[in-house]
Amino acid sequence: MLSSPQTGKKLWRIFAQLTPLEQDSLLYLASAIFAIGQLLISTHADYRQWAALAVIPYALVGLIALLLSRHKRAQESRFTRRGLVVSLFLFCLVVPLSISIAQRVNNVPGIHAQDEVAVIERCGDRVVHNQNCYLNAPNTVGTGAQNLSKKTDATAFVPYLPGMIIFGVPNGLTIPKALRDARVSLTLFTLVITVVALALSRLSADDRVRLFQFVLILPTGALPLVTGGDDLPIVALLLLALVLSYRRQPVLAGIASAVAAAIKLTAWPLAFALIFVQPPNTNRHVRFRYGGALVAILAPIIAIASLINPRAFFVNEILFPLGLTKIKSPAESPLIGQKLVGIFGSQLHALVILALVLVGGELALLLYRRLRPGSPAAMTAYVALVFFIAIMLAPATRFGYLLYPANMVVWAIIFHKFDLRLGARSSQVETLDADLTSPGTQQNFG
Repeated sequence: MLSSPQTGKKLWRIFAQLTPLEQDSLLYLASAIFAIGQLLISTHADYRQWAALAVIPYALVGLIALLLSRHKRAQESRFTRRGLVVSLFLFCLVVPLSISIAQRVNNVPGIHAQDEVAVIERCGDRVVHNQNCYLNAPNTVGTGAQNLSKKTDATAFVPYLPGMIIFGVPNGLTIPKALRDARVSLTLFTLVITVVALALSRLSADDRVRLFQFVLILPTGALPLVTGGDDLPIVALLLLALVLSYRRQPVLAGIASAVAAAIKLTAWPLAFALIFVQPPNTNRHVRFRYGGALVAILAPIIAIASLINPRAFFVNEILFPLGLTKIKSPAESPLIGQKLVGIFGSQLHALVILALVLVGGELALLLYRRLRPGSPAAMTAYVALVFFIAIMLAPATRFGYLLYPANMVVWAIIFHKFDLRLGARSSQVETLDADLTSPGTQQNFG
């Protein structure tokens, strides 16, 4: 019997040997199964509504992709995959999001968005009225958004960095109600940054489609954008930073990472890890340019936000996410870290968190020594693994955070192939240079 790693490698080899359309078909059908699972087990009404709207498009397009994969002309046409992607973009993202926002605007009974939406909007409201985004003594956690009332989550904790403010500001402006929903700006920003990243990349058309799928089309993107969406701008910006790294534009890559890091702490692992491999095959001076751009933009933003009201910033950004406030974060999943915190109770809460941090840090260090990532692709794979461990051990987390390692693993695979192509080209150039500089060749040209 094959061991688990061997089975995983065998399944991956089988998947890699399929045509792009066959791979798409599997991904779409798996997404349909995921949507069915949400319908059966999810306790969130907004999740179930998205699943009800998305399950048929995923299943239907998956079957169409499978049928088209049998026709050589369809496989060779660049418009076949793109047409299927556009259809899913409309029916699994645009339509469910539009319906959800319309229900919220028209006060239809029920929860139409996750708690982060209203929390981001209240933050933007306060900033528009020249107030601090972070409350000095917040006393509630976010609740699911049912309407556009300014009172929803008006006293809630804001566990986001100041960059998130830009997505809440539209709610405080005099614009159509539908456009005030934070999900509109979150989705548009994600779409624009992703398209820019893919346009700048030197990847194949097939690889660009695959990246677009994971960020916006599959449940890793469509579900969170429809129901909340606060993580997807970070994903898009980190993808842009990775693309710019491979374009050997470290300053621009550092700026993209800094913007992501200024929005949410979840961007920090990859943003700072890329310093050590930024960009590939260059000296430390170039890496310093990336790190310099990252710190030069991020540090002033964090400093200003924290100095306005140090206590408010510390309570919202440090104590609340770690579960060290009287009111606990609603982020919870039956994972190792949260189970341990629950078992040992509030008296040993801080000690358990310290132990989890030490264990996680030690595992991350051991993995780094073992893997020795030397390229942005390898570093992305390493961060994906560390991110997964952190999600398992975090005292307050959600299954939704798994979209980070899921996307990063795909990036690592695609850009690793890109590394191999670059390496092959470099070898060809070196061979040609050696041939041209050999004595025999010089005599022939003489």
